[in-house]
Amino acid sequence: LYKFASSRKVGGDQPKEMIMKKTDRRAIVHEIEMHEDAMIEGMQKNFALELKEGRRREEQIINEMRMQEEQGRRREEEMMGEMKMLHIELLVVTLACIGISLAALMHLKK
Repeated sequence: LYKFASSRKVGGDQPKEMIMKKTDRRAIVHEIEMHEDAMIEGMQKNFALELKEGRRREEQIINEMRMQEEQGRRREEEMMGEMKMLHIELLVVTLACIGISLAALMHLKK
């Protein structure tokens, strides 16, 4: 429409003037509004997709953190179990040493 309106001549050698009818202007404005609406809609869809992707990534990160926390907790429980076992072994060895020492002392006193 713009090309059509600008191609009209007022007079012979006079420069081209843009002459547009009211309906032509309305058509151009309507066309611009349609493109604007489509662009806004596209931006909203893009924003919604990015927001959805961001939420999905956030959930993924939270799940990874929970898994790491659970693994850490399991490792800590395993280490505590090992510590208890070592403590019991130390107690047994200490009692054995005390028993042997008492037996040696009694044998030497005879």
